Amino acid sequence: MLKEQQPVYPDPYQKNGSQFNIDDELPVNGLVGLNSTYELNPESDVPFMHSWFLDAAHCTPPVTPMFGWHWTRFCTHGLKTACVEMSIPACRGWEVRLYNNRIYFSLNIIRDTEEIARREFYFKRALQPWLDDFDGLWTGYKRELLGIYNRLKECDVDRATNAELFRHNIDLMLAYRRMWEIHFLGMYASFSAWYIFENITGKRFGLTDLDPGFQDMMRGFDNQIYEMDKKLFEFKQLALDMGLEKVFRNTGQDTIIRCLQQSEKGRQWYGKFMNFLHHDEVGGWRMTRFSDLTEPYWLEKPAIPLALIKDQIIHHSRFDLQNTREKISRKRETAIARFMDGVAIEERESISGILKLAGKVSFYNEEHDLYCELMAHSLMRRGYLAIGRRLARARTINIPEDVFMLNPEEIGLIIINPEAYDLRQLAGRRKARWTENCRNLNPPTFFTDRGNLAEAIKMDVLPSQDAIAIKAMVGPPCQVNEPGGDLCGVCGCAGEVIGVARVVFTYEDLNKVEPGDILVCPAANPAWTPVFGKINGVISDNGGVLCHTAIIGREYGLPTIVNTRNGTRRIKSGDRIRLDATRGVVYLLD
Repeated sequence: MLKEQQPVYPDPYQKNGSQFNIDDELPVNGLVGLNSTYELNPESDVPFMHSWFLDAAHCTPPVTPMFGWHWTRFCTHGLKTACVEMSIPACRGWEVRLYNNRIYFSLNIIRDTEEIARREFYFKRALQPWLDDFDGLWTGYKRELLGIYNRLKECDVDRATNAELFRHNIDLMLAYRRMWEIHFLGMYASFSAWYIFENITGKRFGLTDLDPGFQDMMRGFDNQIYEMDKKLFEFKQLALDMGLEKVFRNTGQDTIIRCLQQSEKGRQWYGKFMNFLHHDEVGGWRMTRFSDLTEPYWLEKPAIPLALIKDQIIHHSRFDLQNTREKISRKRETAIARFMDGVAIEERESISGILKLAGKVSFYNEEHDLYCELMAHSLMRRGYLAIGRRLARARTINIPEDVFMLNPEEIGLIIINPEAYDLRQLAGRRKARWTENCRNLNPPTFFTDRGNLAEAIKMDVLPSQDAIAIKAMVGPPCQVNEPGGDLCGVCGCAGEVIGVARVVFTYEDLNKVEPGDILVCPAANPAWTPVFGKINGVISDNGGVLCHTAIIGREYGLPTIVNTRNGTRRIKSGDRIRLDATRGVVYLLD
């Protein structure tokens, strides 16, 4: 078996040659640790699936046992459901496993040509409604999601009985399952259209999605994430107009609310801001991290968005998101018109339809995170923290946050009568392992029995024709072909810039980013969009041309390179670098 990094054997999840969870060794008051089937066992899983790839975008830092339990079951369910309903021709969905609290995935590839041909017929039929009315379908799904979330909010989690919390735990799981079904339907529809459109442009015009002309056709679409970022900019301007600049400048993040309450204008401004968080349909339900439950959401801790406004005031942010979006939108219309001039008249309608649906990627891939992951995870955090407080009072666990070291099946067993269980050692052991895994910044990026990474991608990704895997998750292997180049990757957004690097692994590190820095990270996500208004470029270790980092970079007009594989290892904060995103090359100048 070939690995990019050799894991230590024997694996901690192995005993006498069979897979088990080490928590099973010590039953606690009759409760045995659950969840062994979703742990990646390289010895058996690699020969069966051949290749497993790290999903760094969703597990940096490593995920908690609670979140990993949900993700491996329901994200995987959503992928498989969408592949069935959309009849993705060469893929039946993904398998997802956990290894040292990291997420790894493999693809269920269909290799029989006759079955692929049959599925292609139904795929075209399934794609047609999205071609006809993507916006209408997504609007309907958003209404459904908001209805689900509103029902979750109806549960007063702090006053609920233990029996009501038992049912709320089930409701959270059902909501999460449905969220992922909706999530991937729109994603597969738009991503598949991008994949089809690039095949058309590549064969007929020699134009790939790494070319600036192609990318210009696919950006400049507003969505609710950017509308919220604009709203923060408006509140920053309102604070300046009301004479509150000193309050924001001279107070710390944890005291800013108290200082605002000390003046009439401060109370007025804060009242308007909280009204936005409470009454905007998604405003306050935004997490600082979109792939775990460990960080607070905005309504839970308003100091988080206030810190973003404070940062804009301190650095005199003059980045005009509205003006930037309008310029990029006009550039898109020009690029599309130029491209369509070269298309035969009899083909313009069909190609224009595919192009329009492909363009939804830039809009949907960011907005869906607000209505799907960010809102769902906020409500899950709300519910499970309330359960954690109940368990802590019963001395079932030490502190409420230890609930994230359990999983919903265990909660279902104990929440009716938590006093009968003592899970403090169980949660403690899991927390110790999770904490240790969080210290490892360089986990194995893949496991395979193929010859190397390039062969693994060629044999176990590309045949799937799965646009999400190919264009967002894995990305092609790269080699430095430019003289003097130190790193190479995929062009997420064309352009060139020289500046100081700032290496960031978590949301908390974003406060170290200075205006004009070049952000270097494993992967960015929609929760990070406010920082894109102050940086001059982006480099990420992972992802393809449709990953969050690349899409956000394009929408903010920033030179962006993704999929460098080891950018965060080669580059140090403070290094002067030259980022040539058009060629996909990074030069270390110091």
